[in-house]
Amino acid sequence: MSLLSPQSVSLLAKDIYQVQTGATFLIRGFLNRPEFSQKLADAKHLKAEVGSRLINTKDGFGMCVRGGKDYEKDIFLIFRGSTTANIGADWISNARIGVARSQTGLPVHIGFNSIFCSMKSSIEEFLANHQDAQGTVHCIGHSLGGAIATLAADWVSSKGRNVKLYTIAAPKAGLEFFADRLTTKIKAHNIYRVYHATDVVPMIPVFPFAHPPFWDIGYQLPSSSLISLAAHKMQNYINSIGTNSWESLGVIAKKDIDDRSVERWLRSEKSVNPMSAKTWEWINAGLMLVLRKFVGEAIISLQSPFIGALTLADKIAWLLRKGINLSVAAGEWVVCLMRKIMQALGMRLAKTAKELTQAFMRQVLQRLLARMADEAMRVVRDLTNKN
Repeated sequence: MSLLSPQSVSLLAKDIYQVQTGATFLIRGFLNRPEFSQKLADAKHLKAEVGSRLINTKDGFGMCVRGGKDYEKDIFLIFRGSTTANIGADWISNARIGVARSQTGLPVHIGFNSIFCSMKSSIEEFLANHQDAQGTVHCIGHSLGGAIATLAADWVSSKGRNVKLYTIAAPKAGLEFFADRLTTKIKAHNIYRVYHATDVVPMIPVFPFAHPPFWDIGYQLPSSSLISLAAHKMQNYINSIGTNSWESLGVIAKKDIDDRSVERWLRSEKSVNPMSAKTWEWINAGLMLVLRKFVGEAIISLQSPFIGALTLADKIAWLLRKGINLSVAAGEWVVCLMRKIMQALGMRLAKTAKELTQAFMRQVLQRLLARMADEAMRVVRDLTNKN
């Protein structure tokens, strides 16, 4: 047996949070699962550096574990999600929305990459000490842990290992090029991305960041129409998943956003509801459409690490302004897009392309990124306070 059930994945993603403090009795409790070998020597507690140069800390972030019955030759790499410990150091890492080269040379989220790199040598050592375990490497995580599991899956697969990636409510770990390459490398049928439709965390960061499996919406679980605190809660994922198989979870809502529908939405005068999950999904799709279709080849420059100290907002604003300068038609689409974003942010709407200077659009995009990051941080903070 090499495929984990949805229920097993959800329980592992929940229980990994208890290893953060590194307490031996909590680690032993986590290892007391039927998927594991039950031997303490067959496990390694992973510590990661989180935060920034100003606020930096190192604490328990995951486990490397050798498989037990039915998984004797397998390895498990499991990572926790964000917490509010250590003065919110996890969220400093989350907020570092720049691009760096991953351990395989691909464009990924700089904050997530830093966390993974701080654990890589420990993971490498564990794999070297268990060279007879050449079965599947299962990479698992909820929320931030899902993003780190994605980077781990990419790196481990580059070593020639068979990998299965399971994420629950994960943010996007890398740009489109990364998501595409990872999907090609480990194959879409080995990627199990689970999320509630109204969970804000999987919506961030915005395009050009993308999820693997590329061009696939994954296992979308139904939830209410509005963004909600409950949608990100691990226990609610466990409840939604239940004892369902992957096949039964695969009967999901079809993707209902295509280029034509995005164009209609951009041109419409209908007001947008910032509390609706669909609003942010449409904005992300609008960014993708305008940059790829109307700005054209310039989108390629988003698929490589940013020049110098340019941020995501800098780069997108530069490309959008390039679109305005390119043609009247492209400029009109940029205006439509920016009006939708400004409406969602409660700002006064721009009427003409002339108002949309690069500096102004950068400010709007910074507010957009901050708004979505704040929503995600609020969800995690509130959940932690309630537990």
